[in-house]
Amino acid sequence: MKLTTFAQTLHDLNVIKDQGLDEVILGHQMLSRYGKLTTEEFKTFSTRARDLKLRVILEWDILMTENTFMQVTQFVTEVDGFFDALRVQDPGALEWAMENTKYPLQFIAENGNHNLLGLKTWIEYTQGRMERIVLSIELSKDVIEEYVRELPIPCELLGFGRILLFYTPRLLLSPLSSEKISVNQEIAAVGESEESPHKGFPILENRHGTFMFHIKEFCLLEFYQDLSKMGLGFFRMDLRWVEESYLPRLKSITSSFESVEFEQFKNDYPQDLMRGFYLVNKTDVLFPKLKNHRLVKREGDYVGEVVDAEKSSHLAIMIKNGRGLKKTDKLKILHPKGKEFEVTIFSLKNLGQEEVDSMPNESIALIPYLGGVWVKSQVYYC
Repeated sequence: MKLTTFAQTLHDLNVIKDQGLDEVILGHQMLSRYGKLTTEEFKTFSTRARDLKLRVILEWDILMTENTFMQVTQFVTEVDGFFDALRVQDPGALEWAMENTKYPLQFIAENGNHNLLGLKTWIEYTQGRMERIVLSIELSKDVIEEYVRELPIPCELLGFGRILLFYTPRLLLSPLSSEKISVNQEIAAVGESEESPHKGFPILENRHGTFMFHIKEFCLLEFYQDLSKMGLGFFRMDLRWVEESYLPRLKSITSSFESVEFEQFKNDYPQDLMRGFYLVNKTDVLFPKLKNHRLVKREGDYVGEVVDAEKSSHLAIMIKNGRGLKKTDKLKILHPKGKEFEVTIFSLKNLGQEEVDSMPNESIALIPYLGGVWVKSQVYYC
Protein backbone atom coordinates (compact mmCIF):
# COMPACT_ATOMS: atom_id res chain seq x y z
CA MET A 1 0.00 0.00 0.00
CA LYS A 2 1.29 3.42 -0.97
CA LEU A 3 1.06 6.69 0.92
CA THR A 4 -0.21 9.86 -0.72
CA THR A 5 -0.52 13.39 0.60
CA PHE A 6 -0.74 17.10 -0.27
CA ALA A 7 1.91 19.80 -0.57
CA GLN A 8 1.30 23.36 0.57
CA THR A 9 4.88 24.65 0.31
CA LEU A 10 7.96 23.81 -1.74
CA HIS A 11 9.55 22.47 1.43
CA ASP A 12 6.67 19.97 1.70
CA LEU A 13 7.82 18.50 -1.60
CA ASN A 14 11.27 17.82 -0.17
CA VAL A 15 9.75 16.18 2.92
CA ILE A 16 7.46 14.03 0.77
CA LYS A 17 10.40 12.86 -1.32
CA ASP A 18 12.58 12.20 1.73
CA GLN A 19 9.84 9.99 3.22
CA GLY A 20 9.84 7.76 0.15
CA LEU A 21 6.49 8.79 -1.36
CA ASP A 22 6.33 8.79 -5.15
CA GLU A 23 3.40 11.15 -5.77
CA VAL A 24 1.93 14.42 -4.52
CA ILE A 25 -1.54 15.98 -4.76
CA LEU A 26 -1.56 19.67 -5.67
CA GLY A 27 -4.58 21.96 -5.32
CA HIS A 28 -5.16 24.96 -7.58
CA GLN A 29 -7.11 27.64 -5.70
CA MET A 30 -9.83 27.73 -8.37
CA LEU A 31 -10.23 23.95 -8.63
CA SER A 32 -9.60 22.61 -5.15
CA ARG A 33 -11.79 23.19 -2.08
CA TYR A 34 -8.82 23.98 0.10
CA GLY A 35 -6.16 24.62 -2.55
CA LYS A 36 -4.15 27.83 -2.37
CA LEU A 37 -1.90 27.70 -5.44
CA THR A 38 -2.26 30.17 -8.29
CA THR A 39 -1.62 29.00 -11.83
CA GLU A 40 2.02 30.16 -11.77
CA GLU A 41 2.58 28.67 -8.32
CA PHE A 42 1.09 25.38 -9.49
CA LYS A 43 3.52 25.28 -12.41
CA THR A 44 6.43 26.04 -10.09
CA PHE A 45 5.38 23.32 -7.63
CA SER A 46 4.84 20.84 -10.45
CA THR A 47 8.25 21.53 -11.97
CA ARG A 48 9.93 21.08 -8.60
CA ALA A 49 7.97 17.87 -7.90
CA ARG A 50 8.98 16.39 -11.22
CA ASP A 51 12.60 17.29 -10.58
CA LEU A 52 12.22 15.18 -7.42
CA LYS A 53 10.70 12.34 -9.50
CA LEU A 54 7.28 12.80 -7.90
CA ARG A 55 4.13 12.10 -9.87
CA VAL A 56 1.83 15.16 -9.84
CA ILE A 57 -1.92 14.81 -9.34
CA LEU A 58 -4.20 17.79 -9.96
CA GLU A 59 -7.10 17.95 -7.50
CA TRP A 60 -10.41 19.22 -8.94
CA ASP A 61 -12.88 18.53 -6.13
CA ILE A 62 -15.10 21.61 -5.99
CA LEU A 63 -18.83 21.26 -6.59
CA MET A 64 -19.99 23.60 -9.34
CA THR A 65 -22.97 25.32 -10.88
CA GLU A 66 -23.02 25.46 -14.68
CA ASN A 67 -21.64 29.01 -14.70
CA THR A 68 -18.81 28.13 -12.32
CA PHE A 69 -18.04 25.00 -14.31
CA MET A 70 -17.56 26.93 -17.55
CA GLN A 71 -15.24 29.37 -15.78
CA VAL A 72 -12.96 26.87 -14.01
CA THR A 73 -12.31 24.59 -16.96
CA GLN A 74 -9.94 27.26 -18.27
CA PHE A 75 -7.71 26.73 -15.25
CA VAL A 76 -7.38 23.02 -16.07
CA THR A 77 -6.33 24.06 -19.55
CA GLU A 78 -3.83 26.62 -18.19
CA VAL A 79 -1.92 23.97 -16.24
CA ASP A 80 -2.17 21.34 -18.97
CA GLY A 81 1.12 19.48 -19.20
CA PHE A 82 2.03 20.22 -15.58
CA PHE A 83 0.29 17.21 -14.01
CA ASP A 84 0.20 13.46 -14.59
CA ALA A 85 -3.30 12.52 -13.38
CA LEU A 86 -6.55 14.34 -12.67
CA ARG A 87 -8.74 13.59 -9.64
CA VAL A 88 -12.32 14.83 -9.73
CA GLN A 89 -15.44 14.67 -7.56
CA ASP A 90 -18.17 16.28 -9.65
CA PRO A 91 -19.62 13.88 -12.27
CA GLY A 92 -19.73 16.80 -14.68
CA ALA A 93 -16.00 17.33 -14.21
CA LEU A 94 -15.46 13.61 -14.81
CA GLU A 95 -17.40 13.81 -18.07
CA TRP A 96 -15.52 16.92 -19.19
CA ALA A 97 -12.17 15.33 -18.38
CA MET A 98 -13.03 12.24 -20.40
CA GLU A 99 -13.92 14.32 -23.45
CA ASN A 100 -11.25 17.02 -23.24
CA THR A 101 -8.16 15.40 -21.71
CA LYS A 102 -6.10 12.25 -22.09
CA TYR A 103 -4.98 12.05 -18.45
CA PRO A 104 -5.59 9.08 -16.16
CA LEU A 105 -8.55 9.85 -13.90
CA GLN A 106 -9.11 9.41 -10.17
CA PHE A 107 -12.71 9.60 -8.98
CA ILE A 108 -13.54 10.88 -5.48
CA ALA A 109 -16.58 8.86 -4.36
CA GLU A 110 -16.43 9.92 -0.70
CA ASN A 111 -19.72 11.82 -0.80
CA GLY A 112 -21.57 10.01 -3.58
CA ASN A 113 -22.06 6.32 -4.28
CA HIS A 114 -21.31 4.13 -1.27
CA ASN A 115 -22.67 0.92 -2.80
CA LEU A 116 -20.59 -1.55 -4.75
CA LEU A 117 -22.78 -1.53 -7.85
CA GLY A 118 -22.60 2.26 -8.07
CA LEU A 119 -18.81 2.28 -7.78
CA LYS A 120 -18.46 -0.44 -10.41
CA THR A 121 -20.74 1.52 -12.72
CA TRP A 122 -18.57 4.64 -12.48
CA ILE A 123 -15.47 2.59 -13.24
CA GLU A 124 -17.10 0.93 -16.26
CA TYR A 125 -18.40 4.28 -17.50
CA THR A 126 -14.88 5.70 -17.84
CA GLN A 127 -13.91 2.83 -20.18
CA GLY A 128 -10.51 2.14 -18.69
CA ARG A 129 -9.57 5.78 -18.02
CA MET A 130 -10.08 5.56 -14.24
CA GLU A 131 -6.91 4.50 -12.44
CA ARG A 132 -8.11 4.95 -8.84
CA ILE A 133 -11.30 5.41 -6.84
CA VAL A 134 -11.50 7.16 -3.45
CA LEU A 135 -13.74 5.40 -0.93
CA SER A 136 -15.80 7.01 1.83
CA ILE A 137 -14.66 6.98 5.45
CA GLU A 138 -18.25 6.07 6.35
CA LEU A 139 -17.56 2.49 5.26
CA SER A 140 -16.76 -0.13 7.88
CA LYS A 141 -13.75 -2.43 7.78
CA ASP A 142 -15.70 -5.39 6.37
CA VAL A 143 -17.22 -3.28 3.61
CA ILE A 144 -13.87 -1.75 2.68
CA GLU A 145 -12.37 -5.22 2.47
CA GLU A 146 -15.19 -6.37 0.18
CA TYR A 147 -14.89 -3.32 -2.07
CA VAL A 148 -11.12 -3.63 -2.35
CA ARG A 149 -11.56 -7.26 -3.36
CA GLU A 150 -14.37 -6.68 -5.83
CA LEU A 151 -13.35 -3.42 -7.55
CA PRO A 152 -11.03 -3.82 -10.56
CA ILE A 153 -8.87 -0.75 -9.83
CA PRO A 154 -6.87 0.41 -6.78
CA CYS A 155 -8.84 2.04 -3.95
CA GLU A 156 -7.81 5.01 -1.84
CA LEU A 157 -8.97 5.84 1.68
CA LEU A 158 -8.38 8.79 3.96
CA GLY A 159 -6.10 7.55 6.70
CA PHE A 160 -5.49 10.79 8.52
CA GLY A 161 -7.17 14.19 8.28
CA ARG A 162 -10.18 16.36 8.96
CA ILE A 163 -13.78 15.14 8.68
CA LEU A 164 -16.06 17.49 6.74
CA LEU A 165 -19.47 17.74 8.41
CA PHE A 166 -21.11 20.59 6.56
CA TYR A 167 -20.58 22.61 3.38
CA THR A 168 -22.44 25.49 1.78
CA PRO A 169 -21.40 27.72 -1.14
CA ARG A 170 -22.62 30.68 0.92
CA LEU A 171 -20.10 32.86 2.74
CA LEU A 172 -21.23 32.64 6.36
CA LEU A 173 -18.27 34.16 8.22
CA SER A 174 -17.36 37.30 6.27
CA PRO A 175 -20.75 39.04 6.91
CA LEU A 176 -19.92 38.80 10.63
CA SER A 177 -16.69 40.74 10.21
CA SER A 178 -16.52 44.51 10.45
CA GLU A 179 -13.55 44.53 8.06
CA LYS A 180 -13.70 44.15 4.31
CA ILE A 181 -12.65 40.63 3.32
CA SER A 182 -10.82 39.93 0.07
CA VAL A 183 -12.06 37.13 -2.17
CA ASN A 184 -8.62 35.52 -1.89
CA GLN A 185 -8.63 35.63 1.90
CA GLU A 186 -9.45 32.66 4.09
CA ILE A 187 -11.35 33.07 7.34
CA ALA A 188 -11.03 30.50 10.12
CA ALA A 189 -13.27 30.32 13.16
CA VAL A 190 -14.45 27.91 15.85
CA GLY A 191 -18.13 27.08 16.23
CA GLU A 192 -20.31 25.62 18.93
CA SER A 193 -23.83 24.24 19.13
CA GLU A 194 -26.68 26.10 20.81
CA GLU A 195 -28.60 22.83 21.21
CA SER A 196 -25.87 20.66 22.75
CA PRO A 197 -22.71 21.01 24.85
CA HIS A 198 -20.51 20.33 21.81
CA LYS A 199 -18.07 23.06 20.84
CA GLY A 200 -14.78 23.54 19.07
CA PHE A 201 -15.94 22.82 15.49
CA PRO A 202 -13.32 24.23 13.06
CA ILE A 203 -14.98 26.44 10.43
CA LEU A 204 -13.31 27.67 7.25
CA GLU A 205 -14.55 30.18 4.70
CA ASN A 206 -12.82 30.69 1.35
CA ARG A 207 -13.80 31.59 -2.20
CA HIS A 208 -15.70 28.31 -2.58
CA GLY A 209 -17.96 28.72 0.46
CA THR A 210 -18.05 27.71 4.11
CA PHE A 211 -16.87 24.38 5.54
CA MET A 212 -17.42 23.00 9.04
CA PHE A 213 -15.38 20.08 10.34
CA HIS A 214 -15.71 17.55 13.13
CA ILE A 215 -14.15 18.37 16.49
CA LYS A 216 -11.96 15.28 16.15
CA GLU A 217 -9.83 14.30 13.17
CA PHE A 218 -9.99 10.96 11.40
CA CYS A 219 -7.15 8.54 12.07
CA LEU A 220 -6.60 4.94 10.95
CA LEU A 221 -2.86 4.79 11.63
CA GLU A 222 -3.27 1.91 14.07
CA PHE A 223 -5.02 -0.10 11.33
CA TYR A 224 -2.50 0.65 8.59
CA GLN A 225 -1.14 -2.89 8.50
CA ASP A 226 -4.65 -4.37 8.33
CA LEU A 227 -5.57 -2.12 5.41
CA SER A 228 -2.36 -3.02 3.64
CA LYS A 229 -3.01 -6.75 4.04
CA MET A 230 -6.56 -6.46 2.70
CA GLY A 231 -5.16 -4.88 -0.47
CA LEU A 232 -6.00 -1.20 -0.16
CA GLY A 233 -4.01 0.67 -2.80
CA PHE A 234 -3.50 4.13 -1.28
CA PHE A 235 -3.56 5.55 2.24
CA ARG A 236 -4.10 9.34 2.13
CA MET A 237 -2.79 11.66 4.84
CA ASP A 238 -4.17 15.20 4.78
CA LEU A 239 -1.90 17.46 6.82
CA ARG A 240 -2.97 20.78 5.30
CA TRP A 241 -4.40 21.99 8.62
CA VAL A 242 -1.30 21.92 10.79
CA GLU A 243 1.78 24.12 10.55
CA GLU A 244 4.24 21.52 11.77
CA SER A 245 5.23 18.77 9.33
CA TYR A 246 3.98 15.56 10.93
CA LEU A 247 4.62 13.45 7.84
CA PRO A 248 7.93 11.93 9.06
CA ARG A 249 6.30 10.81 12.34
CA LEU A 250 3.27 9.41 10.56
CA LYS A 251 5.46 7.58 8.08
CA SER A 252 7.44 6.09 10.97
CA ILE A 253 4.25 4.88 12.64
CA THR A 254 2.94 3.24 9.47
CA SER A 255 6.28 1.55 8.75
CA SER A 256 6.38 -0.42 11.99
CA PHE A 257 3.46 0.29 14.25
CA GLU A 258 4.45 0.75 17.86
CA SER A 259 1.64 1.50 20.31
CA VAL A 260 3.94 3.60 22.51
CA GLU A 261 4.98 5.77 19.57
CA PHE A 262 1.37 6.12 18.44
CA GLU A 263 0.19 7.11 21.92
CA GLN A 264 2.92 9.72 22.13
CA PHE A 265 1.89 11.11 18.77
CA LYS A 266 -1.75 11.37 19.91
CA ASN A 267 -0.63 13.27 23.00
CA ASP A 268 1.42 15.69 20.91
CA TYR A 269 -1.10 16.26 18.12
CA PRO A 270 -3.22 19.42 18.64
CA GLN A 271 -6.55 17.71 17.89
CA ASP A 272 -8.28 14.64 19.32
CA LEU A 273 -8.48 11.66 16.98
CA MET A 274 -11.23 9.19 16.09
CA ARG A 275 -11.59 6.14 13.85
CA GLY A 276 -15.16 6.79 12.74
CA PHE A 277 -17.13 3.81 11.47
CA TYR A 278 -14.09 1.69 10.63
CA LEU A 279 -14.54 -1.07 13.21
CA VAL A 280 -18.33 -1.06 13.28
CA ASN A 281 -21.05 1.07 11.73
CA LYS A 282 -22.97 2.44 14.70
CA THR A 283 -25.38 4.68 12.80
CA ASP A 284 -28.33 2.70 14.21
CA VAL A 285 -27.04 2.23 17.76
CA LEU A 286 -29.31 4.93 19.15
CA PHE A 287 -32.54 3.51 17.71
CA PRO A 288 -33.30 1.27 20.72
CA LYS A 289 -32.59 4.20 23.04
CA LEU A 290 -35.12 6.30 21.20
CA LYS A 291 -37.83 3.81 22.13
CA ASN A 292 -39.58 4.28 25.47
CA HIS A 293 -38.93 0.98 27.25
CA ARG A 294 -42.16 1.48 29.17
CA LEU A 295 -44.10 1.28 25.90
CA VAL A 296 -42.50 -1.95 24.73
CA LYS A 297 -45.10 -4.71 24.74
CA ARG A 298 -44.60 -7.68 27.02
CA GLU A 299 -45.85 -11.22 26.88
CA GLY A 300 -47.84 -13.05 29.56
CA ASP A 301 -49.58 -10.48 31.74
CA TYR A 302 -49.82 -7.85 29.01
CA VAL A 303 -53.43 -6.79 28.31
CA GLY A 304 -53.12 -4.00 25.79
CA GLU A 305 -52.84 -0.26 25.32
CA VAL A 306 -54.93 2.76 26.22
CA VAL A 307 -56.04 4.25 22.89
CA ASP A 308 -58.40 6.93 24.22
CA ALA A 309 -58.92 8.73 27.52
CA GLU A 310 -61.96 10.96 27.98
CA LYS A 311 -62.16 12.78 31.30
CA SER A 312 -65.20 11.91 33.48
CA SER A 313 -66.20 9.27 30.93
CA HIS A 314 -63.94 6.34 30.06
CA LEU A 315 -60.61 4.79 29.17
CA ALA A 316 -60.58 2.83 25.90
CA ILE A 317 -58.27 -0.20 25.91
CA MET A 318 -57.22 -2.06 22.77
CA ILE A 319 -57.00 -5.68 23.97
CA LYS A 320 -53.95 -7.62 22.78
CA ASN A 321 -54.21 -10.78 24.89
CA GLY A 322 -55.99 -14.01 23.96
CA ARG A 323 -57.72 -14.31 27.33
CA GLY A 324 -59.51 -11.03 26.77
CA LEU A 325 -60.77 -8.80 29.58
CA LYS A 326 -63.36 -9.56 32.29
CA LYS A 327 -65.32 -7.26 34.57
CA THR A 328 -63.72 -8.81 37.64
CA ASP A 329 -60.11 -8.38 36.45
CA LYS A 330 -57.71 -6.23 38.43
CA LEU A 331 -55.41 -4.15 36.20
CA LYS A 332 -52.10 -2.35 36.47
CA ILE A 333 -51.71 0.61 34.13
CA LEU A 334 -48.20 1.89 33.35
CA HIS A 335 -47.98 5.56 32.35
CA PRO A 336 -45.40 6.44 29.59
CA LYS A 337 -43.50 8.47 32.20
CA GLY A 338 -43.30 5.50 34.54
CA LYS A 339 -46.10 6.14 37.02
CA GLU A 340 -48.22 3.08 37.88
CA PHE A 341 -51.96 2.87 38.60
CA GLU A 342 -53.99 -0.08 39.88
CA VAL A 343 -57.69 -0.43 39.23
CA THR A 344 -60.38 -3.11 39.69
CA ILE A 345 -62.93 -3.16 36.89
CA PHE A 346 -66.47 -2.58 38.16
CA SER A 347 -67.87 -1.46 34.82
CA LEU A 348 -66.99 -2.89 31.40
CA LYS A 349 -68.59 -1.69 28.17
CA ASN A 350 -68.22 -2.24 24.46
CA LEU A 351 -68.08 0.55 21.87
CA GLY A 352 -71.87 0.57 21.75
CA GLN A 353 -71.83 1.66 25.42
CA GLU A 354 -73.46 -1.65 26.38
CA GLU A 355 -72.51 -3.14 29.75
CA VAL A 356 -70.85 -6.56 29.27
CA ASP A 357 -69.16 -9.17 31.47
CA SER A 358 -66.17 -9.69 29.17
CA MET A 359 -64.48 -8.46 25.97
CA PRO A 360 -62.51 -10.66 23.55
CA ASN A 361 -59.01 -10.24 22.11
CA GLU A 362 -58.56 -7.60 19.36
CA SER A 363 -61.53 -5.57 20.60
CA ILE A 364 -61.76 -2.18 22.31
CA ALA A 365 -63.11 -2.21 25.86
CA LEU A 366 -64.32 0.82 27.79
CA ILE A 367 -63.66 1.08 31.53
CA PRO A 368 -64.29 4.05 33.90
CA TYR A 369 -61.92 7.00 33.50
CA LEU A 370 -58.95 7.12 35.84
CA GLY A 371 -57.27 10.50 36.37
CA GLY A 372 -53.63 10.75 35.28
CA VAL A 373 -53.80 7.97 32.68
CA TRP A 374 -52.83 9.04 29.16
CA VAL A 375 -53.15 7.54 25.71
CA LYS A 376 -50.27 5.09 25.07
CA SER A 377 -50.33 3.87 28.68
CA GLN A 378 -49.74 0.12 28.80
CA VAL A 379 -52.20 -2.18 30.62
CA TYR A 380 -51.30 -5.39 32.46
CA TYR A 381 -53.11 -8.01 34.55
CA CYS A 382 -52.29 -7.74 38.25
